[in-house]
Amino acid sequence: MTSMNTIRFIHCADLHLDRPFQTSRLPESVLRVIKESAFDSFARLVDIAVSEQIDFFIISGDLYDLEHRSIKGQLFLKKQAGRLNEVGIPLYIIHGNHDPLTETVREISLPANVHVFGPDTSSVLFEKDGIPAARIYGFSYGSRSVTEDPVSSYIKQKKDDALYHIAMLHGQEKMQEGHDPYAPFSLRELTETSFDYWALGHIHKRQILSRDPFVVYPGNIQGGHKNEQGSKGGMLVELAHGGGQVSFLNTSPLDWHTITLQIEGMDEIEELFEAVEESVSLTVAEGKSSVIQLAVTGSGSLHDYLTTPGADEDILEEVRALYTAGRTFNWIETLTVKTLPSVDREREKEQQTVLGDLMNEADQLKEAPDLSDEALASLYEHRTARKYLKSLSTAEKKELIERAEHWLISRLVKEGGT
Repeated sequence: MTSMNTIRFIHCADLHLDRPFQTSRLPESVLRVIKESAFDSFARLVDIAVSEQIDFFIISGDLYDLEHRSIKGQLFLKKQAGRLNEVGIPLYIIHGNHDPLTETVREISLPANVHVFGPDTSSVLFEKDGIPAARIYGFSYGSRSVTEDPVSSYIKQKKDDALYHIAMLHGQEKMQEGHDPYAPFSLRELTETSFDYWALGHIHKRQILSRDPFVVYPGNIQGGHKNEQGSKGGMLVELAHGGGQVSFLNTSPLDWHTITLQIEGMDEIEELFEAVEESVSLTVAEGKSSVIQLAVTGSGSLHDYLTTPGADEDILEEVRALYTAGRTFNWIETLTVKTLPSVDREREKEQQTVLGDLMNEADQLKEAPDLSDEALASLYEHRTARKYLKSLSTAEKKELIERAEHWLISRLVKEGGT
């Protein structure tokens, strides 16, 4: 419960209902849990909203993964909105670049407690026990691409009163990376306004960019692939005159993880299996399912066995057998072997051996991966090949350099090269 001087609400974004998951070779029981995970995560947020008796609930864009919403997704949203309606909790919604409000979209009607913002920035008054308490501002995308800075439209709409002012915005802060720059804005623009809370969406990583005023990305409610790791959910927000607080609500039933193991000191493959079990138990959250990318690195006596053709598939099969799919599961999706034979790296580099020269060259390329562009230029300029190539990120260039280095070191050591 809240007093008249405070308001409490849940802020979430990027539900991406019906989103296809980027994974493969899954047992049907595992795939079923993954497909339902975003629905389950949102239902858990509604559970919390009802039990905590919050004042209102806001969703900052991309409720659906596609412009054409599935019947299943729409009926699910209607049911959850109805649960909020039964206890008098308003639901405020903006649509984003994935689910814009276009004339071709046919939507199922929603309960009376739902307010969907249109394509022009506007505001709606929230009353608490019949007394004005807050104004919520926002706009929905009218098309998939909104490229202009929207902040000035919020400033024009803002009312000059003593209520709480909450701005819902689906867009990209200009310093963020990894997403398309829709509705771009700068953090400074937001902090220089007199809004109390900027409820952001679009970036799938949870971030509090500012606390005065609050500028918050809650992240998406459920990770969709290996690059969206860790727990997901929404934010429970309490605003009070003179301050406030934001708490993470961990509701994702499924988390993605990457676990990296070192083979130094291991002489038997059983030791690797034991290390996998220990690392998984330390990494995954109790009561949750997980999809895990397993990487084996380092140098040691297991290298020769691990790099034998087909060994990685055999090990992956055995590791998966350690975990059975039940109500919750730990699914080892991939195993990547990045090991090296036992080599004294610093000694080789100091003595300027063939291995040492190779390592020094690789280190230079990894520190400045753009140096590899010259080597790749002829391939990208090839009339036929360039049609099938995409540009590489800095991380991808480093990964290719490292893989090439490991392959060459393994061959040189095996053939006695120095």
